Amino acid sequence: MSEPVTENITTSTDAELSIETPPSSVGEENLGKEAENTEPEAAEKPLPTKADFPALGSGAFYAASPKVSWGPNMKTPVTPASSSRSPTPSSALSAKPARSKTIQEAFTLDLQSQLSISKVEFSRIVQHVKQAHDVSVESTLSKNSRTFLIFGIPDKVKAARREIVKKLTKPVSTTIQVPSKTRAAIIGAGGRKIREISEPLDVKIEIGKTVLEDSFDPDLDDYLVNVTINGDLESVKIAQAKILAIVKEETKSITALLDVETNLRAFVHLDGSKNDVAVNYNEKEGKITISGERDLAKATKLDIQKYLQQLNSAIQKKTVQIPNKFQILIDTTEIKNKFGVVVKLPTDGSENVLFMGTEEGIDGALLFARSSSKKYVVESLEISKAHGKNISHAKNVALYFDKYNVLNSLQEKFPFVKITLPSPDELIRNDSVSVMVTSTTEHSSDLKAVRKEIINLVNDLTVSQIMEISDLDNELFHDDIKRILQKNEDKARFVQLGELYPDSDIIILIAQISDDEFRPSEDELEALLKEANGSLDSIREEQKKLTLVVEDLDEEIQDSLLSISAVTRKLLEQDISSEDGHVQIKLHKPTKGQITFRGDENSVKLVSKALKSIRDTFSEKSKLSFTIPTNSVSRIIGTKGASLAAVREGFGCQIDVSQESENNSNEVTVIGLLFNAEHAKAHVMAEAKKWADVTSKELLVPAKYQGRMIGAGGANCNRLQEKYSVHIKFPDSRESETVIVRGPSRGVNKAYEELKALLDFEIENGHQTVITVPAEAVSRIIGKNGETINDIRASFGVELEFPEKVPQSAAKNVKVQLEITGSRPAIKEATQKIEKIVKEVSDNVTESVAVDPSYIKDIVGAGGRVLKEIVSKAGGDEFRNTSVEVPEAGSGKNAIVVQGPKTFVISVVKDIKAIIDEKEKSVTKELDVVPERKGALIGPGGYVRRQLEKEFNVRLFVPNGDDNISKVTVTGLPANVEACEKKIFSEIIRDNFDLEVKIPAKYQEFVSDRGTFIQKLRSDFFVNVKFGNMNRFANKVGRPAFSIPIDSVKGSAEEKVKFTKGSIPQVSKENVSDLFIPWRLSYEPVDLSDILNEEGEQKTETKSKESVLREVTELINQRLQEAPNATSLGYVWTSKPQNFRRLVGPQGSNIKRIRDATGAIIEVPKKAEKINDVVYIKGSEDNVVKAAEMIMKKLDY
Repeated sequence: MSEPVTENITTSTDAELSIETPPSSVGEENLGKEAENTEPEAAEKPLPTKADFPALGSGAFYAASPKVSWGPNMKTPVTPASSSRSPTPSSALSAKPARSKTIQEAFTLDLQSQLSISKVEFSRIVQHVKQAHDVSVESTLSKNSRTFLIFGIPDKVKAARREIVKKLTKPVSTTIQVPSKTRAAIIGAGGRKIREISEPLDVKIEIGKTVLEDSFDPDLDDYLVNVTINGDLESVKIAQAKILAIVKEETKSITALLDVETNLRAFVHLDGSKNDVAVNYNEKEGKITISGERDLAKATKLDIQKYLQQLNSAIQKKTVQIPNKFQILIDTTEIKNKFGVVVKLPTDGSENVLFMGTEEGIDGALLFARSSSKKYVVESLEISKAHGKNISHAKNVALYFDKYNVLNSLQEKFPFVKITLPSPDELIRNDSVSVMVTSTTEHSSDLKAVRKEIINLVNDLTVSQIMEISDLDNELFHDDIKRILQKNEDKARFVQLGELYPDSDIIILIAQISDDEFRPSEDELEALLKEANGSLDSIREEQKKLTLVVEDLDEEIQDSLLSISAVTRKLLEQDISSEDGHVQIKLHKPTKGQITFRGDENSVKLVSKALKSIRDTFSEKSKLSFTIPTNSVSRIIGTKGASLAAVREGFGCQIDVSQESENNSNEVTVIGLLFNAEHAKAHVMAEAKKWADVTSKELLVPAKYQGRMIGAGGANCNRLQEKYSVHIKFPDSRESETVIVRGPSRGVNKAYEELKALLDFEIENGHQTVITVPAEAVSRIIGKNGETINDIRASFGVELEFPEKVPQSAAKNVKVQLEITGSRPAIKEATQKIEKIVKEVSDNVTESVAVDPSYIKDIVGAGGRVLKEIVSKAGGDEFRNTSVEVPEAGSGKNAIVVQGPKTFVISVVKDIKAIIDEKEKSVTKELDVVPERKGALIGPGGYVRRQLEKEFNVRLFVPNGDDNISKVTVTGLPANVEACEKKIFSEIIRDNFDLEVKIPAKYQEFVSDRGTFIQKLRSDFFVNVKFGNMNRFANKVGRPAFSIPIDSVKGSAEEKVKFTKGSIPQVSKENVSDLFIPWRLSYEPVDLSDILNEEGEQKTETKSKESVLREVTELINQRLQEAPNATSLGYVWTSKPQNFRRLVGPQGSNIKRIRDATGAIIEVPKKAEKINDVVYIKGSEDNVVKAAEMIMKKLDY
């Protein structure tokens, strides 16, 4: 490697001038310090000679002063203060010389990058730089490079370096990649920014118009484009740095997206922000959005990815089989909140329930689900049994109930009962329709009431009240059908099954009954449904005119351009919709390479023409060029190119707008499928026309109305801006009254008119009054969740505002101001309403009543009934803000606090004290009631006990059936207790009966027919049977368990039914052989003639008690005589147990006839029983065989 060679660069004009490098510092202070530090070394240098000094008076001193001599005898040059030949000596203390502002910079150029020029040309360039920039330049040359040293003022050094590099180096070209959305920022408005870079540096910058394939950056949510810079090396580097700085500024904040797996979505919990990075999570879509400074956002994204990985490894899945009817008891929300476990119920009707979460959480959730389900009662109400088991009708009823929330009123009436209708999928899947009704065990009585109400609703909705229509194409005319039928919903409601099942054209019409008392006749219902159906005739006529076309179209074109979400398909549908047309498009029909479309003639022609264009130009991209007015360019591009990006996405084309204007027009280029490109061109030209016609209007709006015209959160202003595509500028200062509306002239005029109308309204209704109200009345004026104040606003059309913050706890004498704004009459009415509320507040009093905690239950009453009656009686339904605070059990408090208007409080307190007084005077008496008669005191659903308590104003305590120690007690005033006791023993639990028949215990099962015969006596003869103090024993021996030898009675795979005969096994019955069970018969007739007989029909003559009891006794003795012969058993097996419903018959009519005809015991299994395909028969041999034959006949075998 050669040593560097120092070049002496000379020019023809100044041969003596050399490139000099002066010392880095020339200040006198520094020189002094330097001399001081180097004094020892100075002694070793050669002494100066005469040659080192100029001749006196020769002027050489002045001529040489700009130079610096180099060598051992160097002296620091001294510049005189003036050009005078006789300088005045100056003291070192007279002034301090200024510090130097010069710098020294070195840089190296690779010889390969330099131009090949002569030494003379090189010297000329360097000399020009020195003179042009007033700097000193020195250069050294090595084998591979040339190093420059420039000395001078910083700005001039920088400029000199740039010019040297520019003139000595070859032009270079570099390409960088930037996000496509930064193109607009690099170019700037009208190309200003890119010119600011390119013109001073004399470089050429080209920005790519198309994005690079496979260059998508998910963090930037953008593709990359090439930016090419041409120019000298130094200028290119500077231009590149400037462009990258713009890109960095534009992308300093990024929005990164993360997709969350479906099974993790419910478990993700993220903070809203982290390290100044905003994190938003959309659980429904499973997307996490991370926004913030680029590096911080990326770091946050990595942290979240790690978190998701850890979460994924922690989450487990467990499938548990739970019967469908119990799945509705699973509170998925509560389980998620308590255990962090997500429960997914099956949608396919299976019993597989999925639990997802941590292992510990899943175990806890399962335990909780099992324990909580025990608190509920579940009933399945099969409504498909109604109306002659018309399943299709039942499904229509369920869909109608669901769409119109028919059962919501029941749900509100019985809040502790949950009603679940079958889903549309279940209706398709199942051959029955069941409504699930659930409640807690303590509200089981409500469940029964709801069940009854649902049955009534289903029965009232007859088959004749519903009509099905299926002759209209739902896909084509769905919206039109809905629009027409909605107009007549008061007469006939409707359900479009196409909304639930996409391929269905069925419409269900449900005639509405407006008068609950007078139900329309069948003819009237039919007329209502025909009228609703007839309203759709116009669509039928339109459907008849539809044209059907089948065309050949490549599969690839159909899949890529005409799928439901494809841009081209959407543009085609927009064209059809703009012509008010309808077209049904079916891809790959009737073959994969064909397309079928049906619609009105004009729309079909439109589609056919579009498909021809798509077919002809699919294989190549079309390029369309056109111009738009320059003043519309910024609007077309939008902020940071947002508008243009939206157009590109909406039309699936590459669209570029030239930044160079010619004759006030800019060229636009659209590249893409010709069909899409033509639509994009039309859209851009329409938008450009709209924005080229920009105008402004001003409206003077007094400052006091500006806020209300803008609206809460800018609602009014934003609405007008979006509606008319204009910009509305309200003044920033309240001193100004000018509102400017700017945009397309038509939109400006419309927006101006609405603003003017709104201003007129505000002026008319802008009167304001300020009233003072007590601070204690503010909460009443506002009401719960603002209900009261909002009601006043809506009722009187005024605005109400408290201009100052209302103290939360204010003394009674504190007043606050309330502003009322509106028309004068409205202000007057609103003021009167507020004054009324204030008066009520001032009249409010609070009073406490001391009470023994044991009395509270009586004051409140069952379900709060007593307290509700007290409050209602006192006018609680009319007064607002009344309250009665009753202490909770175990709270230690013994006072009831009543608050409200004075008259209300006095009334409530009076009634409470009356109850307390009564309780203090009450007595409790024990009654001797045998355990078997306790049930009579309670009655069905507690009815008898409630009636006694209400009639005599007492409390009746009846111990549980298993409690044989506790006594029945009556508590109340002595006279009431005595009257209640008398009624109990004289009417309710009197041990009297009309006739007693003794039945051997060993025949109890056969004679009672396992309870069926006793039910028959009650329903057919009004004779009740009791067994004295042997109730439990009678029930036990009357319904003994029986077993079925399933292995021997079950038929083969080829058999449909099988009858097996057997005998009763000999079992020792010594413990019951000598016992008799008393059958105590009581004749308790009920007169149903008014209900059962038709109007005008003669009532049936009632039989005497004696004749009825005689007839019943004969029936009992008849069964008693047959009992010894009932030694045979029979089993009828069937392969189709579902046919047992046919065997039982409506209300059990069929099985009843067989029992009556044979006298045999017949047990038909229920579906839920373990063995549910065998009928059990017991009786004499002949009767068992006869019963079996009748059963098999009913089963159609």
